[in-house]
Amino acid sequence: LVLLPIVRGLRAVLAAPATPPTGSKKASTMRLLPALVLLPLASAFAPLSLLPTSRLPSSATSLRAPLSLRPAAFKAARSGLPLRPGAHRTGVASLAAASTAIYDEQEPEWLPMITPMAVDAEPGVNTTVMPLFPLGGSVYTPHTEPTLNIFEPRYRSMYNDILFSGARRFAVCSSNPEDGSFSKYAAVFYLSELKEVSEQTGDKVKFVCDHEITQRFRIDKILNPSAWIGASTYLKVEGEIVEDPAEEESDLEAGDAAFTEEYQNLMELQHELDEDVKFTKQSAENIQLKPGEPFWSTIAMWQVFQQQRVLARQQEMQKEFQEKLIAYLIKEGKGDKLPDMINISDLPDVLKAEVRDLQTRMDEDLSPLTDRDNYDIQLLMESLSHSDRMSMLTGMVAKERSRLQTKKSLKGLFASIETPESP
Repeated sequence: LVLLPIVRGLRAVLAAPATPPTGSKKASTMRLLPALVLLPLASAFAPLSLLPTSRLPSSATSLRAPLSLRPAAFKAARSGLPLRPGAHRTGVASLAAASTAIYDEQEPEWLPMITPMAVDAEPGVNTTVMPLFPLGGSVYTPHTEPTLNIFEPRYRSMYNDILFSGARRFAVCSSNPEDGSFSKYAAVFYLSELKEVSEQTGDKVKFVCDHEITQRFRIDKILNPSAWIGASTYLKVEGEIVEDPAEEESDLEAGDAAFTEEYQNLMELQHELDEDVKFTKQSAENIQLKPGEPFWSTIAMWQVFQQQRVLARQQEMQKEFQEKLIAYLIKEGKGDKLPDMINISDLPDVLKAEVRDLQTRMDEDLSPLTDRDNYDIQLLMESLSHSDRMSMLTGMVAKERSRLQTKKSLKGLFASIETPESP
C-alpha cells in the first residue's frame, strides 16, 4: 500500500459496480445498471483504496480488487441437500421455504489441494482437456464479457497455444481463500479478441484480451499439478462441459413465482428502510427469469448488488478517517486544492496508525461478507439445473430480506426505548 486516493470536496460520483479482479463485465453491467440504485461516491475514497494489497495473486492482471479473504461459510455436504423445489407442489410459500433450505450458506465444492507430492497424469480416452487459469476469489458467470490483461510468462504461453491450436478457449476457476484450492466448477472463456500491447507497456503487459463466457466446466482432474508448484507453465485439466437438463414448464413457473415474491418483498423492504444500495421499484416488473442468458443476467445483477453493498460498508468505515485526513491537509495549507494522491509515508504517525487500524478493521469486517458473496456466486455456477439455480438464488434473496427484517425490528425497538410513552 503506497498511495491513498482522495476524491475532492463533496462532488458526487456515481459508483460503477466494483469490477472483478481481472477485468470487467462491461456488457452485462451496462444492461443491469438501471435495476439498481447505485451508491454515490460523494466525499469518499476510491473503492478498495485502503485494502491490503498483500493478497494479490501472482497470475492475473493489472487491476485486482483484493477482497477475497477468509471465509465465514458453514461447510455442508451437498449430498444432504433437498431436491429442487419443483417437486414440492404446495404453493409459492412452500417453494420459498424450500429454496431457503437448499441455500444454507454452504461452501462450494473444491478440488484437492495441490501439494509437492502431486503426480502428473495422462488424460483419459474421449475426455475434454483445457488449459486452466485460476483467478483468485473472483467468480465469473456465463454470458458476460471479461477483459484480461496478460503479463505472466506462463499465461502468455497459454494464449499463444490456444491461438495456434485454434481452440481459443480455457477454463477459469476461483480459489478457496482459506487454503488456495481450486473450485471444481469453472467458467469457459472463449477468446474473441487479442491485442498485442507489449510495445506500449514496455512489455509489462503482453496482451489485452476480450472474452465471451460461453459455458460451465466441471473439473475432474488436474493433469500437471507439478507445473503449479514450479510455476513452469500453465495448468491443464480434464473434465466435462456442464449443460442444464430440460425441465417441465410447470416446475419452472413455480420457481419463478417463488423468486418473484421474495424479490418483491426484499425490494419493498430496501425502500422502506431507505437502504444506500437498493433495487429500483421498476426492476421487479422487468426481472429476467427464463433459463439461459436471461437468468444469468439476473445473477449478474445480484452480483453487482453484492459488490455495491460491500462498497457501502467500506465508505461508512472510511468516512471518519477521511474527515481527519482532510482536516490535516487544510491545516497544512493544502485545503484549497486537495491532491489526487497522498503518499501514506508522508502522513504524521497518528494518521499512519489510523490507516493501519482501518485496514485491520476492514479486513475483519468485510472479509467474511465478501467471501460469502463469492461463495454464493460459485454455488450458482455449480448448480446442476436451472431449477436448482433458481431456488438457490431465491434462498439468497430470502436471506438478505431476513437480515433487513431484523434490522427493521431493531430500529423499532430502539425507537420505542428512546421515546417511551408518556403516562
